[in-house]
Amino acid sequence: MPELWFTADLHLGHGNIIRYCQRPFLSEEEAARAAVDRRGGWKVSAETVARHDEQIIDAINTRVAPGDTLWIVGDFSLAPLEVARAYRGRIRCRHVHFVRGNHDLPSYDTIFDRVIEQGMIKHLGKKIWLNHYPMRSWDKSFHGAWHLYGHVHGRLLAEDEANPRLLARDVGVDACDYRPLSFAEIADYMAPREKAFWAWRESLGEEAE
Repeated sequence: MPELWFTADLHLGHGNIIRYCQRPFLSEEEAARAAVDRRGGWKVSAETVARHDEQIIDAINTRVAPGDTLWIVGDFSLAPLEVARAYRGRIRCRHVHFVRGNHDLPSYDTIFDRVIEQGMIKHLGKKIWLNHYPMRSWDKSFHGAWHLYGHVHGRLLAEDEANPRLLARDVGVDACDYRPLSFAEIADYMAPREKAFWAWRESLGEEAE
């Protein structure tokens, strides 16, 4: 049976994000420089950008089968359309859907199967609210819908972890070991959170009706 996958914040071709987030694709010299000066007036090499792009795409192709479905929850690239189209062509999955991010060009709409600003999808009976930006309340959040987001490059992981009933997950590559997450993996992550969430809902009594 085809699987459903999620990722975000690929930033293909975007050299600055590699140093800003200190992604593990920098050369030894670049990594040392980024450790003390991530945002200074220097650029990573073209070789580093190519290495970054190849490994991000390889991580998708290693896990996501051609017949699966992949959602990219924003910030695919910052490249011109034809370059972005070439990146899309390197992803073997035939069914790639897209949530627009703040770095994506409107013309990218032409290279994905389905494109939304934000919205609800349903898979195996589970409602999932997709938005590039993290939210603390979303459509059907009070009724157990999940929320998957990107944009913050893992910066909210500790905050999310501190709230055991929060049904939200950063699916950006910086928060997911630079690979996509399957629906099954996200369901495993959400299972104890759903237990805590429904216990909290029950504690509200009639207020929850």
